[in-house]
Amino acid sequence: MIVSTALAHAPGALIQDAAGGEQQPLALVQAAPKRARVPRPLRAAAYWSGARGRCRCIIYLEPRRGTALRTALDGFLRASAEQLGPTEAHQYHPHSSMTGFIDLTACEIDGMAARIAVHLHEAVAGRRGGLAAPRVKGVAAVDGYPHAGTHKVELQLDTPPAFRAIVDEVARAAPEAAIRPKRMGHISLAYRNKHVDSGTVVSADHAQALAALARAFLADPAIADPAQNLWDIAFYELSFKSASLATPHRFTQIARWRL
Repeated sequence: MIVSTALAHAPGALIQDAAGGEQQPLALVQAAPKRARVPRPLRAAAYWSGARGRCRCIIYLEPRRGTALRTALDGFLRASAEQLGPTEAHQYHPHSSMTGFIDLTACEIDGMAARIAVHLHEAVAGRRGGLAAPRVKGVAAVDGYPHAGTHKVELQLDTPPAFRAIVDEVARAAPEAAIRPKRMGHISLAYRNKHVDSGTVVSADHAQALAALARAFLADPAIADPAQNLWDIAFYELSFKSASLATPHRFTQIARWRL
């Protein structure tokens, strides 16, 4: 099922459509190799009414809102910000990056963003019923990330290779977009000084305290239940980039695939 819906996530980034309202499910059709035929339902999506010129986009694999995993991660982000202070992870909603940021020069309905949306739909639809959900492995504190002298806390995942294959297919179909696949091996829970120079680091003690807090929130056995472990693939535009750890980025949803 592909949907494009206005969602507000807290803590983390605000996800909204361009008109601030709910959109109807989208049904995409097969695209030609070089020019995507964008069907009428997608043309009616609110995102395109405000899409102009350049945009920065990204594709995420994310636990669905309302699931045990998403609820636990939202709770951890709230508690960690209150108890131990915000980190760069608080600028985002919980996700595993399928790609790096994609800088596009044509984001209108007939531009590259629409092409990527159609190709992404084709790649996902071609595996319908054959996409196993990522498996949660556990919380880990990683030394030396994003640079020496600081630490990162992450929820490590065992993500099936089919998700990398989806990104590879889209990248081949839209080579002009220079899509950079990511390894999809984790959800970041805490880190500093990667994109925002906060002047502080996550010390070893700080990382251990954050990891312990995360494990407490992630103790719910429902998180390991495949029937409740629901994920989505989402395609976004970064509509506001924050320079403050206390202020989340804002993402405008282009399309979403419920797996």
